[in-house]
Amino acid sequence: MIQGLRYKLQMMGIPIDGPARVLCDNMSVVHNTTVLESVLKKKSNAIAYHFVRENVAMGVIKIAYEPSETNLANALTKVQSAPI
Repeated sequence: MIQGLRYKLQMMGIPIDGPARVLCDNMSVVHNTTVLESVLKKKSNAIAYHFVRENVAMGVIKIAYEPSETNLANALTKVQSAPI
């Protein structure tokens, strides 16, 4: 998805400088996608991770850790408590 968006922006003449930053609050995902020596146990996960690893190696994306407390996307993906 990121590759497609970057390609479309470049085709419209918008310059793309540097890799796209992907922030996540799961340390195992950060570890598995950035450390090449990590071993993946499930085949379906391994296929997706290899795709991400290739993009990290090519410099298209950069995976980084974002704690859950400061992750703004949690408002859209997690159940929020009602205000009192």
